[in-house]
Amino acid sequence: MTMVANSIASRRERKKNAARAKIISTAIDLFSKHGIANITVEQIAEAADIGKGTIYNYFDTKEAVVVAFMVDLERKVQARIPKIVKSRGNLASILAEYIQFQFRLKKRYHQFVRVFLTQMFSNTEHFIPYMVEMQKVIDPPLDSLFQELKRRTKIRANIDIPKLIVAFKTIHVGITCVWAVEGPPFNVAEQILKFQMELFSKGLQPKHK
Repeated sequence: MTMVANSIASRRERKKNAARAKIISTAIDLFSKHGIANITVEQIAEAADIGKGTIYNYFDTKEAVVVAFMVDLERKVQARIPKIVKSRGNLASILAEYIQFQFRLKKRYHQFVRVFLTQMFSNTEHFIPYMVEMQKVIDPPLDSLFQELKRRTKIRANIDIPKLIVAFKTIHVGITCVWAVEGPPFNVAEQILKFQMELFSKGLQPKHK
């Protein structure tokens, strides 16, 4: 009986995960084409061929769908950090790889990133609560990255990690804006990224006597 119950529970979980993924995928596609402000939950439900109530079983608002999508991407980044941090490259190349990996994940969603940034900057007050929720997922991987880089003496021991995270995220947002505006093949964004990380890293590295 236990095995049967576990099998049923597993099947239900798979169905729930599939439904959630379909909602997110459909919503992101619609947001990319028409903008976040121009799409309703009803339109997402119709495009996904599911009931409006089903969407509310997973998400309170359409903005919550956006947050879920970004959080899913961040979790993939978090899973990648152990590999990035073990790189034999210098500090600049390690930090650049962190951002480059995010860009590789977001490449297929380039148009959505444009829409998201536009919405974030044009309707900041409305988006602040959702941005706060996203930071709760974004910050721990960065803390893990910088703590490990400090342990490896890639950055100075007296660096304030919370302040470093804020500084790094600020640069990251700027480069992301260039990446979003430029579009494929992102050559300018890539050059700026490498240059910025070289400059940023110089202030973080231990001073050798």
